[in-house]
Amino acid sequence: MSLRQGPGAGPLTDREFAAIVTSVAQANKLTFAGAVQATVVLPAVAASLALPSVVVPALPAGITINRVIAAVAWRKQVDSSAASNAINGTQQIQVRADTPGTFLDAITMSDNSLETAASATEGGLMLLGDSDISAEVVGADTYEFQWQNALVDGAALTLHDFQTYLIIEFT
Repeated sequence: MSLRQGPGAGPLTDREFAAIVTSVAQANKLTFAGAVQATVVLPAVAASLALPSVVVPALPAGITINRVIAAVAWRKQVDSSAASNAINGTQQIQVRADTPGTFLDAITMSDNSLETAASATEGGLMLLGDSDISAEVVGADTYEFQWQNALVDGAALTLHDFQTYLIIEFT
């Protein structure tokens, strides 16, 4: 039995309950993870870095992909430059299908993000993209990730136990 919340609230009507169930069902998500890569070294000279791919297997029949976002995570970050270190300029983590695809911007890394003190070790992060990449992620395939023109202020910033993700929202 479902009850409304608050003073004097009675039970939900069948119609109200059906509306709640429908809205919850529309929030379905599937998350797929790539293999863990031991390290990703962000360099002091701009370079595009290949990141672990994510394999999306066959999706359930009849679903409609509404939105796809990318995510990345790492366990710790280590500065080895003996100077304060951070992202140098706005950069993009991008995703594409391998059959062949076009890289789309998925996660924007802001200038001076990932700031790390000289010769320090800090905890890692999980970053969720806010760009919908469903134009490229359309179903079962292998999806490649890259960090376009990766560049840091110091000599190197190393991200340990780096992993990539695709989060597919569907109905």
